[in-house]
Amino acid sequence: MSGFVKKNIFLDQDSVGAYIKKNRQKKSISLEEASLKTGINIKYLKAIEESSYRDLPKGVYAKIFFKKYVDFLDIRHKNIVSDFVKEYDRSQNFEKNIFFNKVVSWKSFVSLPRVLRNLLIFLVVVICLFYLFFYLKNIFAPPFLEVYNVEDRQIINSSSVLIEGKTDAESEVSINGEAVLSDASGQFSEVIYLKSGINFIHISAKKKYSKQNLIIKQILVEK
Repeated sequence: MSGFVKKNIFLDQDSVGAYIKKNRQKKSISLEEASLKTGINIKYLKAIEESSYRDLPKGVYAKIFFKKYVDFLDIRHKNIVSDFVKEYDRSQNFEKNIFFNKVVSWKSFVSLPRVLRNLLIFLVVVICLFYLFFYLKNIFAPPFLEVYNVEDRQIINSSSVLIEGKTDAESEVSINGEAVLSDASGQFSEVIYLKSGINFIHISAKKKYSKQNLIIKQILVEK
């Protein structure tokens, strides 16, 4: 039986990158020279030697660059490319696991204050409902209406009276069923002709979808 024992000559405790770097330095080749002669960006050569695989291009390009580099350095170890691929794959899987753990941690963090999150959602819904309530109330509520110069149960001796007042802007004003113009601020005025005796004056204001606001003035005309 031969005394020859097959021995793995690769790496010992070094990574693939460290092994490549030692071989380059033994041949007194600088990274700049290697980059120039291989056409590989120097940052990728550094990434290979420092095992910083996340700095290498994704997918098959990392393997192509590595193979080109070891061919340039004339490294003949038959397993070196497969060892590089194993290290590269392990680094990719490690990064994926780190990312996954970060996502899980983030989700866990978000789910921890579930009561607080539900409370905030509830408050937002309540605020929206209150806003909707007051918005609709403003649409359907009767507009403001005030009459300045005529009092109820007033006694006069004239056959006409000037009705002056104010309402909300864009409200429609009518007196005794007749439309009355109002200005942009809601001010209005109209002369109303009266008959002898008791007169009822109906002043109303209404928006498009609102209820009507009605003021009734009773005026006695004495002649």
